[in-house]
Amino acid sequence: MEQIPNITTLRTICQATAPNPARESFTGKFSRRFSIYTTWLLLHTNITPNQITFLSVIIFFLGTACFFKLTFWWNLIGSLIIFFSIILDGSDGEVARFRKTAGLAGTNYVEPVSHDIQYGFMFPLLGLALYWHGYPWWYLVLGAVASLTKLQYRFLEIRFWLLQNAKETITDEKIKQIKDTFSLFPWWKKLFYWINKNFFSSTGVFLLIFICTLFGRIDVYVWIFAVAYTVLWGMLFTKQVVKIWMKIF
Repeated sequence: MEQIPNITTLRTICQATAPNPARESFTGKFSRRFSIYTTWLLLHTNITPNQITFLSVIIFFLGTACFFKLTFWWNLIGSLIIFFSIILDGSDGEVARFRKTAGLAGTNYVEPVSHDIQYGFMFPLLGLALYWHGYPWWYLVLGAVASLTKLQYRFLEIRFWLLQNAKETITDEKIKQIKDTFSLFPWWKKLFYWINKNFFSSTGVFLLIFICTLFGRIDVYVWIFAVAYTVLWGMLFTKQVVKIWMKIF
């Protein structure tokens, strides 16, 4: 068994690389305070990063299933289980960095696909839970809209990124350039990114579900994401079309 350092050293090794500031949510930062402890425990086993990702997806859906009770305590438990899945989602990368086993499959397929599966099914399941408890049928539609527009937004981001970087190699210098560019954005653009990353990113969705749970309004949660993702998708698509149009013509 490999020698596992203490938590302080492990944090330095596994969490030294700061994420893109335009994408890191409050929930993501907060979860790393705890993920290093689950990472320490998992490093004492033979579990692989991809297996940790798979485990986090299972736990995520166990948390989502709690919302079918639609009572305060079950919803609170469900939201906390979802937060635990986010902690595990951080641990898979930390284990990979410590063991130096990070690969293209985990980074470019397993990790993003796990998020697509989670947030592709979460909102329809919440809509179904609400309908199950007597809410109108359109909550089924709202759940489907939230899911479709969330995934379409992610696909647009990926497609446009590939278009811009098709001939470039992503280096440390390129990452630094992205961060420097972000620091020069006007305040309103930074505010938009702040709202997007903290409430509508793959980790940010926890914050709103926790708040809506405290107020007993999961129906509002589904409404927020159905409307917000539709608006975000429309804005991103328009922005990308304009950029491509100007570059071509």
